[in-house]
Amino acid sequence: MASQSGRSGQASAWLLPAIVLLAAVLRLWGIGFGLPHVDCRPDETPILKIALGFGSGDLNPHFFRYPTLHMYLLFGLFVCYFLIKLVIGDYASASDLIAEFGVNPTNFYLLARFLSAVLGIATVLVVYEIAKRLFGKLTALTASLLLSVAYLHVRDSHFGVTDVPLTFLISCAVLGIIQSWERKTAKSYLCAGLLAGLATSTKYTGVVVVVPMLVVHWMNLKHEEASCLRGLVDRRLLCFGLALLLAFLAGTPFALVDRAKFVEDVLFEINHASRGHLINLGIGWWYHLRFSLFYGLGWPLLLAALAGMLVVARISLRKAAVLLSFPLAYYALVGKGYTVFVRYALPLVPFLCIAAAACIVLVGNRLVRLLGGRLGSLAAAVLLLLILVPSASSVAQSNALLARTDSRLVCTDWFTHNVPAGSSVYQSGSWAGKLQLQPTLESLESEYEGRLAEGGGRLLKARIDYLRQQGLPGYDEWTYDGGTDKFYAGEEEQSGLPKYILVEESPLRVYGKTPDGIVSLIDARYALVKGFEVLDVGAPGHLYDQQDAFYLPFAGFGGIERPGPNLYVYVSK
Repeated sequence: MASQSGRSGQASAWLLPAIVLLAAVLRLWGIGFGLPHVDCRPDETPILKIALGFGSGDLNPHFFRYPTLHMYLLFGLFVCYFLIKLVIGDYASASDLIAEFGVNPTNFYLLARFLSAVLGIATVLVVYEIAKRLFGKLTALTASLLLSVAYLHVRDSHFGVTDVPLTFLISCAVLGIIQSWERKTAKSYLCAGLLAGLATSTKYTGVVVVVPMLVVHWMNLKHEEASCLRGLVDRRLLCFGLALLLAFLAGTPFALVDRAKFVEDVLFEINHASRGHLINLGIGWWYHLRFSLFYGLGWPLLLAALAGMLVVARISLRKAAVLLSFPLAYYALVGKGYTVFVRYALPLVPFLCIAAAACIVLVGNRLVRLLGGRLGSLAAAVLLLLILVPSASSVAQSNALLARTDSRLVCTDWFTHNVPAGSSVYQSGSWAGKLQLQPTLESLESEYEGRLAEGGGRLLKARIDYLRQQGLPGYDEWTYDGGTDKFYAGEEEQSGLPKYILVEESPLRVYGKTPDGIVSLIDARYALVKGFEVLDVGAPGHLYDQQDAFYLPFAGFGGIERPGPNLYVYVSK
């Protein structure tokens, strides 16, 4: 331990800032991807709309599939944004903020993404602190470097959703639990409980941090030679539990007020996680290992992490229990179901990076002893580089694609410049893969009347006012009922055919399917006007998160021109 500190004490003075800078560059590169198309990253829109809705004065989200801390944080950012705009004269009232979100919400999505990016960067510092306390500065620097380029963590730090904030708060909670192990005071337990409660109030799976707290409490009792019975009524543990509960309720207060809806949504999430999402990809215990983590870290880093678990146990069983109890318990929980979004594996990544760092430092020290100072250090550096390369390569390829204009935006630009406004259009495919064309004023007004009956409609009103002021006619978007083989404009059945049909194509097997009736109709009555191809759908090697409507591969980036699906525009003959 002392030798580690001696070698890395001066180096950490500049290495750690350099690592944080690297983490920031990678997480901010391409952060504006897809905008102003708001469905390029699924799940951002519901969260942002709820956060913005708090401005109406109703702080009840009426939605508890996620806890609400993250939404309240976003609301706070939106309030700050509004005040800045008010001071500089861009806004005259709150209605101007609603109007901006209704017409072009890009800045609001960027605020949500910047929050994730900043917390992702901060997680690198938290990981450094955890590893330093357990294993020394050299391991801490190595772990922070590994996390700074860990592909899954970098990728998801671009998204304005809950997963990266959750991972940050879980890491903070574990750091607080380590302090409880070191200090053994009621105050340290209280702080750890507050952080655990905030993590749980960001996403329910954050409650798993209770496991390492129980491990630490048991070790504290053994150190103090206290009985387990006394430990159950120990006021420190009571402080932790009470702080967790209060912090959770501070972030999700309406869990108490709107208990029926809270219980309903939590039970829905439990059932959804267990039964799967649209397609069966296998149980999570196997899927996350062979896919989410294998590609999300790169196989050398994953292998080093698994070996590092054994290394950590060899260094100290107690330290291993503190570090690994969370990831093992969390993996057992999220792996037992069939809903296996790759982002579910994200909270594991900081702890796997620490374990991998412990392994790399152990092997590096042995290389130095075996080969001598300079040659051994060079060999250790090469080993670290080889472990980093697959993950760093995925980061570079993914970010480069995110920085390119999405195919949906390219197609939208062509469509608005080449297709007469007011034309009837049918879009076949998933909600996320469709173009976000400007609708007609009449269709928005009809939808607005329905929203008013439900007590909503502020954003639609803003769009209607904008269209009316600009005199933009928009497009007449139709829907299709495959059961009756009929087209509809709103609720009204149409006797004819839409002038234009847009079709999407991608390797996502459950998204973007074109109904058989539309395929037959295109063959008989339509001609291809324009195609926007970004990849060869039939080519092997493009690996997607099949349960997620995110049109960018998780691995296998070769031959892909830009994010988004292939899109084809047809016109009636």
